[in-house]
Amino acid sequence: MTKRRRRELTGTLEVDGFPLRWSLKSEQVWDAGGDHVGLRLSVERSDQKKRELVLEYPFREMPGGKTERPDIDTARLEVDIRTAIEMGWKPNSRGRPFILMCD
Repeated sequence: MTKRRRRELTGTLEVDGFPLRWSLKSEQVWDAGGDHVGLRLSVERSDQKKRELVLEYPFREMPGGKTERPDIDTARLEVDIRTAIEMGWKPNSRGRPFILMCD
């Protein structure tokens, strides 16, 4: 079985005055327990190392049981980052990553 090549997805944006960079943390995959893990993106401040935000998007299955590789929509990404801020992610704080399950 051939291994899928990892995509190099990164970008920058500014949300509420915070300069941010985002990158692909992991593609959606089936885990060893038979469950699924959705596409995950890492978001951090681009000017200093602070608390990471992890956005996890739902797993999507294609016909035939294959997994798709969803594209990143930067407009939706900006909305999801604002949602994370409203839910308690503070880009200036330190600590463990803040994980937001998106729908």
